[in-house]
Parts: sequence; structure tokens; C-alpha cells
Amino acid sequence: MLQGLLNFRAKKRELTEIKDIRNEDDLDFIEQSKVHLEELEVYRKEKFKIYKWRKRIAIPTAVILTPITGFIDYWLLWLQSSSDDSAAGITIAMIGGLYWWVTQPKRQYVRAYKLEMLPKIAKLFGDFSYELNGKIDVRKMLPSKILPNYDRYESEDFFTGTYKGVDMEFCEVDFKERRRSKNRTYYVTIFKGLAILLDMKSKKFYGHTMLDKNRVKISEWFKEKSHKLKRANLVDPEFEKIFDVYTNDQVEARYLIDPVMMERLKGLQEEYNGESMTAAFYDSKMLVLIQSKHNNFEPADLEIPATDPRSVLSMKKEIGEILALIDRLNLYDPYALHKDRAVDKESSADISK
Repeated sequence: MLQGLLNFRAKKRELTEIKDIRNEDDLDFIEQSKVHLEELEVYRKEKFKIYKWRKRIAIPTAVILTPITGFIDYWLLWLQSSSDDSAAGITIAMIGGLYWWVTQPKRQYVRAYKLEMLPKIAKLFGDFSYELNGKIDVRKMLPSKILPNYDRYESEDFFTGTYKGVDMEFCEVDFKERRRSKNRTYYVTIFKGLAILLDMKSKKFYGHTMLDKNRVKISEWFKEKSHKLKRANLVDPEFEKIFDVYTNDQVEARYLIDPVMMERLKGLQEEYNGESMTAAFYDSKMLVLIQSKHNNFEPADLEIPATDPRSVLSMKKEIGEILALIDRLNLYDPYALHKDRAVDKESSADISK
């Protein structure tokens, strides 16, 4: 019985690892996801039929009602012309209501895709979990020093798993800042995109290194003063045209941001349609923030068959880029770096003599 329990635990540990699907043939991957997508296709056809019917009803309804509601709005504004609180918006409310009614099947399809399909597709990568409204614990990200100043943190499409002993979490995030006007308080998005958090757990960085998109000189000066990090000079001029790197450990920064890591980061930004990217190496973690207006984990439009393989293949490639980043991060050896640092100090001491 004890041996059976040990075997069960061993199997359970094996399931914690995400499969490396980068070398898996695309046709095989499509075949594995086909059964799930065919289920969704039945639902898509039903919602598409309803959408087309509602659209046919809504267009003539809007044509008939708009002149009527427009006249009522004009009449209300005329009656309230002497009042400071004049208001009319029946036409806008009518058009908005029709739009909501027509597009409701699209929203229902997206929700079904996320609640029913994404968890199943995530399992194709191994023990990989998905939560629609999950989020990375902000307390894990705050020490990175790359989060924007925000008042509200929202998130969706949260994926978690483990690969080569590295915990990985990623999700779409929306950081908002509170603004006030004369009559109201509202929130404005200051960062929207993808957050990727990798935690090596068993290894820790000596220092704190962060990279950001290339800034003007005054912004560089402010970054150095506010974060108490110095500018790191790297060996790739093309990379330095895109990113500035700041660190409190110059040796480790050059060790981490080598040409291979540079290519991984540039590839990650391109794969996720990023407008800009920031990253930080701190404690045992690496945090990457990719700013993008693109929704990465949405289904194709309602008009496109759910069995179209492009969405799942895109997801396969996107996750493959994260695994490639972990491959490079997994090579980090703090003990080897410590030895290299000691050798550098000895060499510097010999030269000074």
C-alpha cells in the first residue's frame, strides 16, 4: 500500500510539468485540439445564426426609430433650453441598446470559448491551468520596480504551470489610474497588456536588473535616481537602441542580458504584438510586461469557423516563446557567476599592482 502511495505521488509530480510542445508537429497538435474545437463549432453556428437574424431586424428598426427619437430629443432640448440641467439622449440610448442586443451572441461565444475551450486546450500542454478572472498576486510583482503607479489592477485569462522546475504565471493585465474632474471620479488605463512571471525558486539573483524601452536622457537620469540602479552598458548596439538596462550588479546584468536572452526577449515582444516591453530580474523571479492593445486569448470572429486552426497554433507558438525564455533563464548559475566575479576581482587586483 505504501509503495502504491509513493507511485501515485511520483505520477502526480510528473503531471506538474508542462510539455515542451515546440517540436510537436502542427498537424498532430491540431488533431489533438480538433475534438474540442468541433464541440465549440456547434455552439458557434447557433450563435452566428442568432446574430445574423438580430442584425437583419436591428437595421430597419434603427432606420425607422432614429427620426422619431431624434425629434423627441430635439423637443426635450427645446423644452429644457432655459434650464442648466437640460438633457436628452433617447436616440443614443436606443442605438446603444440595439447594438448591445445584436452583439450579445458574440459576447456569449467569447465567454463559452474561454470557460469551456481554453481550460481544455491548456491541458494539451500538460498540467497547465486556466482561470478566466484569475490574476498574478500583485505582491509578487511589486518588488520588481517596473509596475506603473496605479490605483486599480484588473486581470483576465490567467494561466499557471511549471516547466523545468520554474513556476510560470501569465495573464492579461490592465493597470488604471484614478482621475478626478469637477463632478466625478473615473479611471484611465495607463498600462494594458501581458504580464509574465517566472519564479526559479531554488535560485536567487545577486542583484536587481531591469530593462525598459529606450528613453530620453532626462528619463534615464530619473530612472537611475529613483531606483538607485546604474545604467548597464551591453555588447549589442541594436538591442540598446530598443532597451535601456539598469542594474546594481554590472557583472550579473551582462551575464543575464546576453545575446541569446536578447533574442528571446525581442522574439517574445514580436510574438505578442507588443508596442513596448519592460522586464526585471529580482529575488528568484523574472517579470516581463508587454504593452499591447491586442487581445491574445480571444477566439476568432464569430463569422470564422471554430475549427480554424490558426488560433490554437498561435497559442502554441506564444507559449513556446515563454518556454524558450525559461530555457535560457534555467541556465543561470549563481555559483558560476560568483566564481567569475572572483576571477575578475583577482585580475583587476593584478593589473592595479
